[in-house]
Amino acid sequence: MKLIDASGPIYEGMWNYGPPFPEFKLIELEHPDWVEFSAYSQAFEGFHMLTGTYIDGPAHALGLKKAPPLHEIPLEKLFGVDAFVLKFDLDLLPKENDRPYITLNILKSKIKNLKYDIPIGANIIFATGWGSHWDKDDFLTKCWFVKKEAIEFLLDKKPFILAMDTPSLDNVDNEQGIWELVYSNNIYLVAPLVSLEKITKDKVKLYVCPLNILNTTGLPCRVVIIED
Repeated sequence: MKLIDASGPIYEGMWNYGPPFPEFKLIELEHPDWVEFSAYSQAFEGFHMLTGTYIDGPAHALGLKKAPPLHEIPLEKLFGVDAFVLKFDLDLLPKENDRPYITLNILKSKIKNLKYDIPIGANIIFATGWGSHWDKDDFLTKCWFVKKEAIEFLLDKKPFILAMDTPSLDNVDNEQGIWELVYSNNIYLVAPLVSLEKITKDKVKLYVCPLNILNTTGLPCRVVIIED
C-alpha cells in the first residue's frame, strides 16, 4: 500500500488568491491564566475557506439559498472512494501566455489509454506535478488550466469530484465560463493538490477530509490518496 499526502502545507507567506481573501498568519497566544502548566498555543489569522487545499461546490457559485452547504456532503462520498487518474506531462501541453492547458483531444487520448472505463458519477483526478510549484512565485500566475470543450466532454460522465493540482481550472487571465459550467452540473472541486506525480496507478482510493465548519460554500481539507 502506498500513502500519498496530497494536501498542500499552510504557512505564513504562502500563495494566496488575493483580496478579498486575507493572507494566512500564525499568531502565538499568551499562556492562559486558567491552567497551571505553560500552554503554548497558536491562532490562525486570515484562515478562510480557500486556504491551502480545499473542497468547494455548487454553493460557491449559486449561494447557500440555491445549493447545500459543504458540511452536508455525506462522508461516504468523500472517504475511501474510487478515483480515476489522468496524468499529463506539462512539458508536452500547449501554452497560452505561459499557462499550459489541456485540450479536448489531449483529454480524449488520455481517457482512451486508461486501463479502466470511467463510470458515471466517478471522481476524476488531474495530475501534472504542478503541486511542486506550491512554494514558487508562479504557482498562480502560470498554472495550467483546461479548455472549456474538454470540460463539456467530461460532463457526460457526470463526475462527482474533479480533483487537480492547479489552483485554477479556468484561465483566470481569459476566463471561458468553466466555473458556471462545473457548478451548475453539481460537480465538486478539490484543489489545489500536491505530490500527484507520485501516483503510478490509473485508479486509486481518495480520502477528502474537510473541516466540520457549518454553513459554508467551501472548506479547507486534508486529502490523502492510497494506491493498493
